[in-house]
Amino acid sequence: MTSSLRTFPLRSVAVTGAGGQLGSELVRLLGSSAVPLFRADLELRDPDAIRRTIARVAPEVVINCAAWTAVDAAEQDPDGCFAINATAVGHLAEACTAGGSRFVQISTDYVFGRDEHRRRPYVEDDPPAPASVYGASKLAGEHAARTCPRHLVVRTCGLYAAAASGPVRGRNFLDTMLTLAATRRDVRVVADQACTPSFVPHVALGILRLLAADAQGTFHLTNSGETSWYALASELFRQAGLPMEVVAIASHDYPSPVARPKYSVLDTGRFSAVTGTRLPAWTEGVSDYLRAHGRLAPAPTAPPLGDSRPKLERTACSPSS
Repeated sequence: MTSSLRTFPLRSVAVTGAGGQLGSELVRLLGSSAVPLFRADLELRDPDAIRRTIARVAPEVVINCAAWTAVDAAEQDPDGCFAINATAVGHLAEACTAGGSRFVQISTDYVFGRDEHRRRPYVEDDPPAPASVYGASKLAGEHAARTCPRHLVVRTCGLYAAAASGPVRGRNFLDTMLTLAATRRDVRVVADQACTPSFVPHVALGILRLLAADAQGTFHLTNSGETSWYALASELFRQAGLPMEVVAIASHDYPSPVARPKYSVLDTGRFSAVTGTRLPAWTEGVSDYLRAHGRLAPAPTAPPLGDSRPKLERTACSPSS
């Protein structure tokens, strides 16, 4: 942990969804302060189990990383999605209120997205307008989280981590791209959706910095900058030194029952103002992901100096050449 985090003594932090990408990274960063709660430890559809568990653990902070994240499947089972992403969040907020714990709810850029003409990053106070059941359920979860007086809602986007087991297709977008590269030489990727997919270790550290700053309310937290899924895949293959052809396609060419946001870039200025930091650029997130997998291609070396440098011929720039 960085020195800035030591100013806030995190003695006991319960992390739900501790087996997921973000939850497991938070547990790693927190070390002995973490109380990991896996799916087997906490049934989120059981309000009594939530109350008993939080009362027994008596944590200083609860970070809820558990969520229904199957965006397409949520359209077929909205009740199941809302049960995890909204109703359970309300019960966690109640338990935190009763025990005096701080409550951190992880949310998403999908609470926006209905405005197809948007081209300016969303700030925290912009009116949400989700375009899917999943987005609506996460927005309802935000409202539920805010019933806890000491709440922190963190919206992020497109999380990806580098698991020790290596890339697995379907675990996150970058994992899927790398596994596809093992069996093919081209891939079709949507190019008309703008967002900021973010590297999990960067986001996890940002959450702890918000806690260290005793922040409350709603914050946007992603890597810096913005990109498209097409540009993200292209950058991944470039940095990995993989000769993949990335073919740009439109959203309507991608078979999905759910309309993804065309623009869901999040403005992280509030996070920077409170913590005095900003997360690295999204391209650095890609670099750190590949480095963790041992897949980052060596940087090109500079040409040697001296007589071996190519001689410039005046005729090389001739307009008639």
